[in-house]
Amino acid sequence: MLLLTLALLAAADRPVVVSALTTGQLAAQCQGKDKDPTASFCTGYILGVFDTLSVARQICPSPERASNIAVLAAARKYLRKHDDSDAAPSFVIRAGLREAFPCPVKTPPRTKTRRTRK
Repeated sequence: MLLLTLALLAAADRPVVVSALTTGQLAAQCQGKDKDPTASFCTGYILGVFDTLSVARQICPSPERASNIAVLAAARKYLRKHDDSDAAPSFVIRAGLREAFPCPVKTPPRTKTRRTRK
């Protein structure tokens, strides 16, 4: 019973991924030119992850910089460098898109300090 409890606690920190697709399999599907916008499983997968992250505000693409080709190129380049990752493919694509389309870091507002007169 103790081992089961420890196993459940260890697994609780990890997100649940139900996809049987591995990062290596996605990398194999995404071989080819980085800027190839041809409709394929790879293109659909990457754009689906992009749309999900954009709506969730986990990436911050600007209209001037984001296009299908720019998104595909960024994700494929990152995937090619990390095709041996043990992480779920959606997490690898997410990391690549976060690197390509980061959100600005919010700085806390400055507090006004009063100058004291002597």
